[in-house]
Amino acid sequence: MKRILFLTFLSLAVSLVAAEKPYDFRAADAYRKLPGADKQRLEQVHRDLVLLWGALDIYADEHSGNPPATLDDLVPKYLAELPSDPFATQDTASAQTTHGYTQSKKGMGYRFKQGAPGNRAWVIASIGLADFPYLAERGNVGLYVCKGTWISGINPVITK
Repeated sequence: MKRILFLTFLSLAVSLVAAEKPYDFRAADAYRKLPGADKQRLEQVHRDLVLLWGALDIYADEHSGNPPATLDDLVPKYLAELPSDPFATQDTASAQTTHGYTQSKKGMGYRFKQGAPGNRAWVIASIGLADFPYLAERGNVGLYVCKGTWISGINPVITK
């Protein structure tokens, strides 16, 4: 009986430790199965998203906390040029954007969505790989980063 209780406790402890560790898509089987070129493109997207996040933060600092209307507004003051989304193609560039996203670099750059007016919030998104589990712990497959509070894709108006 003690052995069963111990094994149950040990199993629970391992589960709790595993639950505390943040999800890393690089550790997923799906990532290991990708060709090297796709892995390199994913890494490029992550570097670009960090670069864009920083430029958006600086822009917002200089504009009373408000992000720009489009990523193109970051050039040339905050970035010499916008990075291209390595997953973008002519087909995706000509597709209509949805859910309030604007394209950059004539569709060959990243997509951008502002939060509610007066909120320091935004989303930067890549075309990415379809059905790849980037944020599997939340059930999401899209390759994006967001700032601020977003509920079902909507940034609520915050009253002060």
